[in-house]
Amino acid sequence: MRLLIAIVVLASLTSCRWNDEQHITRSFAKMEQVAQTMRPESSLTNAPLEIGEAEFQAVYREGDRVYFKVGENGPSVDPYGYVWSPKHVPVDDSNPAVASTFEHIQGPWYHWSDSY
Repeated sequence: MRLLIAIVVLASLTSCRWNDEQHITRSFAKMEQVAQTMRPESSLTNAPLEIGEAEFQAVYREGDRVYFKVGENGPSVDPYGYVWSPKHVPVDDSNPAVASTFEHIQGPWYHWSDSY
Protein backbone atom coordinates (compact mmCIF):
# COMPACT_ATOMS: atom_id res chain seq x y z
CA MET A 1 0.00 0.00 0.00
CA ARG A 2 2.81 2.44 0.86
CA LEU A 3 4.44 1.70 -2.47
CA LEU A 4 1.21 2.50 -4.29
CA ILE A 5 0.86 5.81 -2.42
CA ALA A 6 4.47 6.69 -3.21
CA ILE A 7 3.92 5.94 -6.91
CA VAL A 8 0.75 8.06 -7.03
CA VAL A 9 2.48 10.98 -5.28
CA LEU A 10 5.52 10.76 -7.56
CA ALA A 11 3.36 10.57 -10.69
CA SER A 12 1.33 13.55 -9.52
CA LEU A 13 4.41 15.67 -8.83
CA THR A 14 6.02 14.69 -12.11
CA SER A 15 2.92 15.50 -14.15
CA CYS A 16 2.50 18.87 -12.38
CA ARG A 17 6.08 19.84 -13.16
CA TRP A 18 5.68 18.67 -16.77
CA ASN A 19 2.49 20.72 -17.08
CA ASP A 20 4.24 23.78 -15.57
CA GLU A 21 7.14 23.31 -17.99
CA GLN A 22 4.69 23.30 -20.91
CA HIS A 23 3.24 26.63 -19.76
CA ILE A 24 6.74 28.10 -19.48
CA THR A 25 7.88 26.77 -22.87
CA ARG A 26 4.78 28.17 -24.56
CA SER A 27 5.46 31.51 -22.83
CA PHE A 28 9.08 31.90 -24.01
CA ALA A 29 8.16 34.26 -26.89
CA LYS A 30 6.25 36.64 -24.57
CA MET A 31 8.95 36.35 -21.91
CA GLU A 32 11.59 37.27 -24.49
CA GLN A 33 9.59 40.35 -25.50
CA VAL A 34 9.63 41.46 -21.86
CA ALA A 35 13.34 40.68 -21.51
CA GLN A 36 14.26 42.69 -24.61
CA THR A 37 12.44 45.79 -23.37
CA MET A 38 13.95 45.85 -19.88
CA ARG A 39 16.54 48.53 -19.23
CA PRO A 40 19.82 47.71 -17.46
CA GLU A 41 19.38 46.86 -13.76
CA SER A 42 15.58 47.29 -13.94
CA SER A 43 12.93 45.06 -12.38
CA LEU A 44 9.22 44.26 -12.32
CA THR A 45 7.98 43.22 -8.89
CA ASN A 46 4.19 43.64 -8.94
CA ALA A 47 3.61 39.99 -8.04
CA PRO A 48 2.08 37.97 -9.43
CA LEU A 49 3.25 38.88 -12.92
CA GLU A 50 1.48 37.01 -15.70
CA ILE A 51 3.48 36.67 -18.90
CA GLY A 52 1.98 34.40 -21.51
CA GLU A 53 0.72 31.31 -19.68
CA ALA A 54 3.21 31.66 -16.81
CA GLU A 55 3.19 33.50 -13.51
CA PHE A 56 6.24 35.02 -11.81
CA GLN A 57 7.02 36.69 -8.48
CA ALA A 58 9.50 39.07 -10.09
CA VAL A 59 11.39 39.76 -13.30
CA TYR A 60 14.71 41.59 -13.21
CA ARG A 61 17.77 42.31 -15.32
CA GLU A 62 21.32 41.80 -14.11
CA GLY A 63 23.84 42.63 -16.81
CA ASP A 64 22.89 40.82 -20.01
CA ARG A 65 20.65 38.28 -18.23
CA VAL A 66 16.98 38.61 -17.37
CA TYR A 67 15.71 36.52 -14.45
CA PHE A 68 12.10 35.32 -14.21
CA LYS A 69 11.65 34.36 -10.56
CA VAL A 70 9.05 31.66 -9.96
CA GLY A 71 9.46 31.19 -6.20
CA GLU A 72 11.71 30.21 -3.33
CA ASN A 73 12.78 26.80 -2.03
CA GLY A 74 12.62 25.75 1.58
CA PRO A 75 12.40 27.91 4.67
CA SER A 76 15.34 30.04 3.56
CA VAL A 77 15.39 32.44 0.66
CA ASP A 78 16.64 30.28 -2.21
CA PRO A 79 15.07 31.79 -5.35
CA TYR A 80 14.53 29.80 -8.53
CA GLY A 81 13.04 30.27 -11.96
CA TYR A 82 14.24 30.89 -15.49
CA VAL A 83 16.95 33.00 -17.08
CA TRP A 84 17.10 34.50 -20.55
CA SER A 85 20.77 34.75 -21.54
CA PRO A 86 21.06 35.32 -25.31
CA LYS A 87 24.77 36.21 -25.50
CA HIS A 88 26.39 33.31 -23.62
CA VAL A 89 25.86 30.38 -21.29
CA PRO A 90 25.30 31.82 -17.80
CA VAL A 91 27.87 30.92 -15.16
CA ASP A 92 27.91 31.37 -11.41
CA ASP A 93 29.54 34.77 -11.07
CA SER A 94 27.69 35.82 -7.92
CA ASN A 95 29.27 36.56 -4.58
CA PRO A 96 30.79 33.66 -2.59
CA ALA A 97 27.77 33.45 -0.26
CA VAL A 98 25.51 32.36 -3.14
CA ALA A 99 25.75 29.26 -5.32
CA SER A 100 23.89 29.75 -8.60
CA THR A 101 23.10 26.86 -10.94
CA PHE A 102 21.90 26.99 -14.53
CA GLU A 103 20.46 24.15 -16.62
CA HIS A 104 19.93 24.66 -20.34
CA ILE A 105 16.37 24.24 -21.63
CA GLN A 106 16.49 25.52 -25.22
CA GLY A 107 17.95 28.46 -27.13
CA PRO A 108 18.75 31.30 -24.70
CA TRP A 109 16.62 29.80 -21.89
CA TYR A 110 17.88 28.18 -18.68
CA HIS A 111 16.46 26.86 -15.40
CA TRP A 112 18.07 28.82 -12.59
CA SER A 113 18.33 28.41 -8.82
CA ASP A 114 20.33 30.08 -6.07
CA SER A 115 21.37 28.50 -2.81
CA TYR A 116 22.46 30.65 0.13
